[in-house]
Amino acid sequence: MSHPRVSVCIPTFNRKEYLRETLESVVSQSYQDFEIVVVDDGSTDGTEEMLRDLEIPIRYAWQHNAGDAAARNRLIEHARGDYIAFIDSDDLLLPGALEQMVETGTHQNHDVIVYGTYLAINERGEVTRRSKRKLHSGYVTTFLFQDIFIHSCGTLLPARIVKGKAAFDTTLRVCSDYDLWLRLSLQYPFVALSDPTFKRRRHSKNLSSPSFANQVVELEVLQTFYYEKGGRNVIPRSVAMKRLSREEHRVGRCAFKEGNYQEAADYFFRAFRRRPTVKSLLFWIVSLAGR
Repeated sequence: MSHPRVSVCIPTFNRKEYLRETLESVVSQSYQDFEIVVVDDGSTDGTEEMLRDLEIPIRYAWQHNAGDAAARNRLIEHARGDYIAFIDSDDLLLPGALEQMVETGTHQNHDVIVYGTYLAINERGEVTRRSKRKLHSGYVTTFLFQDIFIHSCGTLLPARIVKGKAAFDTTLRVCSDYDLWLRLSLQYPFVALSDPTFKRRRHSKNLSSPSFANQVVELEVLQTFYYEKGGRNVIPRSVAMKRLSREEHRVGRCAFKEGNYQEAADYFFRAFRRRPTVKSLLFWIVSLAGR
């Protein structure tokens, strides 16, 4: 297909045991005007050999391990569709997801980003719960700054708004998708679907508690967006300070759990100084005592 309507883009790294099922969820879509693009971020588990054996038309590219953001940027480069839909290589598209997203996106008279929530599944693919996060439509910057309710999976965006750009920030080890959605939210409206669009798999290789290092990155994404990338022009200061204080408190909690009491004390103090609460004050005192 030389010019498909949708490019379904899948980054992968050593997910052979799940990737086959992900691909099956794509080819079984009720909407069929799509191509599948896979960028392999340096897998060593036989992913390429497995894909060769499948009777599924796939455009495949391998790269030395450079991280999720770099893989997604390369997927955008290779995509030939008018729209891009991302799905991770251990997650699943629900059968009518593309149809719903394309129908919604193409009925607008301007560029929009369409997204939905997810069903959580375990390693065996059994549904364990449905995400209950509140979704928002329109210019969602203020809501999105307060809570991560849009994911890289289960979204559909016009390819032209990210083509030719380093859309995902490769300096970010995590949260590059959150950073992108925040930036795009300043320019484009989002449309939330009432039905879930994907199944999000939790398994031993991705299930972990929040770490100090990762929470620091999320805090940096929020601070940079607010102070340097236009967030302060639309987000009320009181809302921003509450969110940043809450995130500083989370960083402090992670540092405390990992035994980094000085780091914990520093972040609890920052949280208290930004927005004084009894909780941050008490955690600051306890952290100081633990040094």
